[in-house]
Amino acid sequence: MKKTSLTSVLVMIVVLFIAAVTVDAAPVGKITRMEGRVDVLKPGQRVVRSVSLGDAVDVGDIYRAKTNSRAEITFFNRNILRIAPATRVQISRYSDDGTRSNQVMKLERGKVQAVSSEEFVKKVSSFAEGNKFEVHTPNAVAGIRGSGMTVGYAQMITGLFFSTGRGYFYNPRTPGRVVSVSAGFVSFVVGTGGAPSRPVRGNVSYVGGTGTAPGSGGTNGSGGTGNASGSGLNTEVADLTSVVNTGYTTTPPPTVPNVFVGSVEHLSGTYSDPLETVHVSLNNVKFYGPTATGTPQSWEAESVTGSYTSTGEGSSFKGMALSGEGVTANLILTSDIETGVDSGKWTANIASGNAPDGVGTCSSAFTFSGTASGTWSGQLVGNAHTGTISGVASGVAPSVLTQEPVAAPNTVVGSIAMLSGVYGTAPQITVELTDVKFYGTSVTAKPQIWQATSVSGSFTGGNLATFVNQPVTVTSGSNSAVFSVNGVSGSSWSGSVSSGSAPSGVGGYAGAITFSGSANGTSTVSTLNGTASGKVQ
Repeated sequence: MKKTSLTSVLVMIVVLFIAAVTVDAAPVGKITRMEGRVDVLKPGQRVVRSVSLGDAVDVGDIYRAKTNSRAEITFFNRNILRIAPATRVQISRYSDDGTRSNQVMKLERGKVQAVSSEEFVKKVSSFAEGNKFEVHTPNAVAGIRGSGMTVGYAQMITGLFFSTGRGYFYNPRTPGRVVSVSAGFVSFVVGTGGAPSRPVRGNVSYVGGTGTAPGSGGTNGSGGTGNASGSGLNTEVADLTSVVNTGYTTTPPPTVPNVFVGSVEHLSGTYSDPLETVHVSLNNVKFYGPTATGTPQSWEAESVTGSYTSTGEGSSFKGMALSGEGVTANLILTSDIETGVDSGKWTANIASGNAPDGVGTCSSAFTFSGTASGTWSGQLVGNAHTGTISGVASGVAPSVLTQEPVAAPNTVVGSIAMLSGVYGTAPQITVELTDVKFYGTSVTAKPQIWQATSVSGSFTGGNLATFVNQPVTVTSGSNSAVFSVNGVSGSSWSGSVSSGSAPSGVGGYAGAITFSGSANGTSTVSTLNGTASGKVQ
C-alpha cells in the first residue's frame, strides 16, 4: 500500500514538472500567413489541431500542410520559414540571445523556404560558426550563411536551391564533404550515403518535395501507392503523432568548405563614366580544396566593400573587371544600385574568374565563379550622391559562369550643342541645356547615358517657384526634350528632363534614341544655373 502511494506521488511530481516546463516554454515566433488546411502537433500532446493566422509557434511544433495548403512562420529574430503544400516539418531547435542565433528545422517530407533576416546575416558575417539557420532532412543538412534557400525532400532525395545569398550543404553521414552553394545554384543528396552533387545553375523548380521525385515514377519508394499528386508520399494519411529522427544530426557543420589552399588579399576594380565612379573590392578571398596543395573547389570573400559618387538620374553601373595578384574576375550586377535614394540591397554574379598561376600552395591554373550580395547606403552632398557598398561573396571552382567584362559607357558618341526653349510670356522662363553629350561603349555604339555640361536660364514676372511643374520644350533642329523645375528650396532647385528625342541619332550612332533624366542647381532672383544628366532608353 505504501509502495503504491509512493509511486503515485512520484508520477504526480513528474506530471507537474512536465506541465511546468510546458507552461514556462516561451513562443519563438508566430504564423504570419496561412492558406488552406495546416495542422500542428504541439509538444507533449497527441492530438493535432488546425493552425490559424497569428498562432504562437513553439520549439517542438510539428506542422503538416495539406495538399494546396501553405503557411509562413516569422520567428522573433525575423528569420522566416515558408511551408509548401504536402509538407511536414518540425521546429526542432531555436535560441537567440542577441549575439548568437541557432535554429534547426527537421523536414520529413515536402518543401520549405528559409529566409534569413538582416540581423542574422550580420551575426554570420562576424561569427559564422556560432550562428546557424538549418534545415535537416533524413539524409542532408542545408544551412544559410545569408539570404534565402529552398529545400525539398522526397524518397531519400534532398534538393537545395539558393535564390539569394549563399550557404552550405552536406550529408550528416559524411560531414567532411561539404559544398558551398550560391544564389542561382542547385545541389542534391541522393540516398543514405550520397554526397552533395557539384552545384550547377538552376532554379527553384529543380528542387523536389512535391510532384514526382526524380526517378520515382510517381510510386511510393517502399512499394506502396503514391497519392494523387504523384509525389510517392501519402501525405493525407501519414501519422503525425510520431517523428522519425533516424538520420538527423545535431553535429555542428564543419568549416565551409574543407582545406585552406591560399588567398588573394583583394580582388578590386573601378568603374567610371561621366556621371559616376564606383569602386568595389572583394577582400581576403580564400580558396579551399580537398588538400592544401589540391585544386580549389570553393572560395569565399571575407567581405565586399566599396564606394560610389554619382550625379543625375539613378546609376549606370552594371559591372566591372576585378583583379589582384594575377587573379581576375568580372562582377556583373543582377540588380540595380539606385544611387538617387538612401539605401537598398544589391546582388551580383562573379563570372569568368581565372587564376592562371594557381593560388597559395596550388600551382595549377583554375577557374572560379559565384555570387555576391549586400547593401548600399548614401546621401546627397551638394549635387552629387555619395555612399558606401558592403556585402559578402562566395562560389565554386571550376567556374560554371562565363561572361565578358561589362564595358563602361564612357566614350563620347556624339553631342547636341544646345537645347533651348521658352515657356510663357508674362511670366516667362527661358532654359538652355548646353553641350549635351551622349556616351556609349564605343563611338558607333548606341548611347547609354547623357550629360549636359551646364543648364542655364532666366525668368521674369515672378520667382522661380512660379514655374514649378511648368513644361519648357527645349529643341535643336529635330532634337527635343521637355525640361521642368520640380521643386525649389531656398536658392536650390531640382528638376527633370523627359520625352527626350533624337530621331536621327547623334554622332557616330544613326539610330533614333530617346532619353530622360534629372537636373538640379541654384538660382538667384532672376536666373538659374545647374547640371543635367540621365539615361538613354
